[in-house]
Amino acid sequence: MSNTEAPPQSKARLTGRALAVFGVTFSFAAILLSGGILLFAPQGRISSATGWEALGLDRQGWGDLHIVLAALFAGFSLWHAALHLPVFKSLLAGSKTAPQGHRTEALIALAAVLALAVLTLLQLPPASWLLDLNGYFKHVFWAR
Repeated sequence: MSNTEAPPQSKARLTGRALAVFGVTFSFAAILLSGGILLFAPQGRISSATGWEALGLDRQGWGDLHIVLAALFAGFSLWHAALHLPVFKSLLAGSKTAPQGHRTEALIALAAVLALAVLTLLQLPPASWLLDLNGYFKHVFWAR
C-alpha cells in the first residue's frame, strides 16, 4: 500500500443548499407531470361520469396532488431564494467578474413573466392557445 492512496471517505453530511436544490427540482418535475395530466384531463362532470383515471388517480386526485405539490414547490423555491440571496444580489448589482451585473437578463426574464401574465388575462396568443387546448380537451375531446 502506497502513501498516495486517498484516505477512506467519511459519510457526507446533509446540506441545506443541496436539499433546497433537489427539493425545487423534484417538486417542479412533479407539478410539471400533474399539470400536464390536468391540462389534458376531461372536465369534472365528464371525468366523474366516465370514471376517467390516469396512472391510478382520478381528476380530483390529480388536482389535489397538484395543489399540494405546488405549495411544496413554492416553499422549496423560497428557501432556495433565501439561501442564494447573496448570489442574486451580485447578479443584479455586479461583481468583480461582471461589474455591470446581469440586470438586462433580469429585465428580460421579468418582462417575459409579465407579458405572459398580461396575455393570459387578456386572452391573447400565445397564452390563449394553451388555454384553448385545455378547453378543447375538457369540453370537446372527452365529450365525444
